[in-house]
Amino acid sequence: MLRSYRASFVFLLKENFFYKLDFYYSRPQLEVFRIVIAAFAIVNFGTMFLDYDVLLAPNGLISWEVTNANSFWFEMHPQKIAEFLQVSPDVVMLTLSSIYGYSLVLLLLGIWPNVAAFVSLICYTMITDVITPYAYGMDVYQSVFLFFLCFFPVGYGFSLIRKHPKENLKVVQQLSVRALQIYLIITYLSAGFEKAVMSGWWNGKFIFFLVNDPTIVTSSLIPKDEGAWLYMFFGLTVILAESLYFILIWIKGLRLWIFLAVISIHIFIALFMDLFFFGVLLTLVNIVCWYPAILSDLKSFRKR
Repeated sequence: MLRSYRASFVFLLKENFFYKLDFYYSRPQLEVFRIVIAAFAIVNFGTMFLDYDVLLAPNGLISWEVTNANSFWFEMHPQKIAEFLQVSPDVVMLTLSSIYGYSLVLLLLGIWPNVAAFVSLICYTMITDVITPYAYGMDVYQSVFLFFLCFFPVGYGFSLIRKHPKENLKVVQQLSVRALQIYLIITYLSAGFEKAVMSGWWNGKFIFFLVNDPTIVTSSLIPKDEGAWLYMFFGLTVILAESLYFILIWIKGLRLWIFLAVISIHIFIALFMDLFFFGVLLTLVNIVCWYPAILSDLKSFRKR
């Protein structure tokens, strides 16, 4: 019996586990990642710039003096730049916004993508010092993804300026995709563990207060005051989906279901918690990370 279990485990590793770099790898995967992140960042920043007087202006909803006081000494807050250069804070923000926008367009088109990603990251880091109170962690995720794009080989087949990749580039691309996947796995594992040590998630109280707090869930489409068992079920579902994501996403028979569960969580966050861009960003990155495997699973599912 023990030998049978051991053989099954070895088979699972050989057939499903991530140590194989070509495990459901698609050659344009990194370029899709570049295009998705650049397009998302352009749309996201465009919507924020439409609310410039509220979100980005020196005397907006939260004054620059407040966010600057809360920033570390080494952070390049726009207020510090304005004081150092002795120019208007609005000039600093508009200049940063212009450079950020142009660099994102270059990143989208694949023109000097690594340089464009680096410039975008620097500008975005400065800008988010002002909007951090509104970002709900989305600024951290976007900063990490832009950081990856500074080093990943992402500008080849889908770039405006194409070039022939080197022979050994495929291995580097596969390692880059794996690094992105592992980052996502660690994110969910840490989030699941954090929720698992909180009793409010197991007994459903957190979900109950979440859906009944009008400042968090603003939609009237979500049922209120349901049975306690339903809140417990959803709380347990979130814990299991995030905690087991790190292993189930590699297993063919279970990957599609854990993928749909996590995507459903992010869609709920996007539609019903007024955190649209946060939910959309994590949904898009999940799709980019796993679409070769998911498409393969869907083909197998149709053949049954």
